[in-house]
Amino acid sequence: MNLERVKIWDMPVRLTHWALVVLIVFSWWSGEQGGLTLTWHIWSGYAILTLALFRIVWGFVGSTTARFSSFVRGPRAVVSYVRSLGRRGASGHPGHNALGGWSVVLLLLAIAVQAGTGLFANDDIMTEGPLVR
Repeated sequence: MNLERVKIWDMPVRLTHWALVVLIVFSWWSGEQGGLTLTWHIWSGYAILTLALFRIVWGFVGSTTARFSSFVRGPRAVVSYVRSLGRRGASGHPGHNALGGWSVVLLLLAIAVQAGTGLFANDDIMTEGPLVR
């Protein structure tokens, strides 16, 4: 058996993925703590929004495997993939499968919307987003 090692995600995608994980966990923690950590929460939100927007742009102009066109498939491919889930055998999908590609898009949009709503947030005490007015 001759196995060839293939890199699916480039370095900007890998760094973005892991930075998002760390920042989302940190934002959750700092939001729960409140008080003085809200300043860090706000900066973390800015970083998350920046990374999400970067990944969306990188999905159109980045490396071949980072582009949405390489892993986001149409409805027929998604339905076909879902129907094949019960069968045995290799999936033949390096990277994201047809359903996984759409989950990436939805996750990026959810992260961008969540971080974007923070720009309009107001806690009526001392913390306001820059677009609250």
